Order: sequence, then C-alpha cells, then structure tokens
Amino acid sequence: MNLDLSFLLQPPDFSARVMLTIDALAPLSMVTSMPGAYYRSQPAPTEEMLYGLLENALGLHCSEDYVSSEKERSQLIKSILKQVNKVRKKNSDETIDVRESRVGFKSLLQFHLRFASSCLPPVMHFDDYWSRQVRNSAFHGSRGNHDYRVIKLMNAIASKEQKITVGDKKDCVNDPNLVTNFKEGDNIHLNVLRPYFPRYFTTPTKREYVMPQGAYKYRVETSLHLANLIAEAVKEPAAPLYLGSNDGWVEVQWEIL
Repeated sequence: MNLDLSFLLQPPDFSARVMLTIDALAPLSMVTSMPGAYYRSQPAPTEEMLYGLLENALGLHCSEDYVSSEKERSQLIKSILKQVNKVRKKNSDETIDVRESRVGFKSLLQFHLRFASSCLPPVMHFDDYWSRQVRNSAFHGSRGNHDYRVIKLMNAIASKEQKITVGDKKDCVNDPNLVTNFKEGDNIHLNVLRPYFPRYFTTPTKREYVMPQGAYKYRVETSLHLANLIAEAVKEPAAPLYLGSNDGWVEVQWEIL
C-alpha cells in the first residue's frame, strides 16, 4: 500500500471509536528491555508494541535502509509534535513530548491514536530457549566454528595437560606465532585467537513466553481517516503482524464502531 503520510501533520482527531481484537497464533514473548541471561515477557503487550503492530500493518517504514529510516522517522516525529503542540497551546493545554519504548521505538501513530480501555485474557507462562545473536568478544561460545589453523592449539587448551592458559592480562603474550609455535605452560593473549573465530555467533538463551487463554481486546480512539486506513491494512498487511519477538504471530480484527 502506497501510504500518504500527510495526515500525520493534521490536528489530532479522536472522534472515531474502534474495537481492536488480537488473537495469538503462537506463543508470545513480549520483552520490554534487553537483559542478558533471561528475557522476561510481559503478560500483555505495551502500548508501544500495539503501535508497532499497527505500523507494520500500514507499512510505516520510511525507507528500506535502516539508518535512513530512523533518520526520516525522527524528522517526521519532530514535525508531528510541533503541529500537535501548536494546537494544544491554542486550547490552553500543556504541551506534550514524544513517548518511546525502553528499546528506543518511537511510534508515528502515538499522537493520532490512543487506547482508551482494554480487556486482557489470562495467560499461561513457560520458559524456552532461543538463539540469541552475540558479538564475539572472546574465543568461546561459537559452537566450535573456528579456523582449522587453530584446531591444534584449541585441543591443547581443552586437554589441560599442557597447562596452556588464555587471557587478556598484561603478562599474557600477544604473539601471533603462538597459534602454531606454542609450548607447555604458555600464557597466550586473547588477541592471538580472536582472528580465528567468528565475530558474531548465536548462543542458547532462556526466554519467557506466554500463551494467552483468549483474545486481547482494546477500545481505540482515532480519526475516521486513520481508522479506515488501518481497516484496509489489516486485511492485507504490508508486513507480518506479530507482538514481541518476530515469531509471535497474531491475527488482528479491526472493527469500526
């Protein structure tokens, strides 16, 4: 859908009422921050997640290039906020600021669509493992994927019989020749091994999932124009519809009241 974004620069209008119903097609993991060892899910989506869901349906991706998209999005949000606060000042209301999620997402719809009330289902919680992308800062964790030239040294380190250690202290020897010319008792610097291992790898990480025992329902207030745009978008979404992680697929019903 080729979407005209000029409506975002119009004064906010909340005269239309909509019932948003979301049915989970798979377990959901709705994490609000990026922790390390354990990803805890929310039992229900945050408003930012709901905005993101609707933006995916509309295809509000300003550019295929991520960097350009973020830059264009920030510029558009500044323009929207300026127009919104101009109207609020005329009505003697306090000015407002941009809301963003804990991972930095700023919705384009937040000034033109609001969630008035909700009906949330009970959820079943469980933990599972998923493959987390990790930047390599050491020589371990990459599930054995490394250059063949370092196999002999890695076997010697693993056997512990030759008492070879690896670290990043000042007394560690940073000599590339140690990859092949090592000897018993060597204390090898981490930098010697880094070129032989992937810069990125995946590692199993525990993540919490929830399985809703019913639908999430929200009463939405927005303009009739935006309500009609979203109604068309959820029939043929511009991007997959999900909540939380991108494997949390959902089905959306958008009923204009």
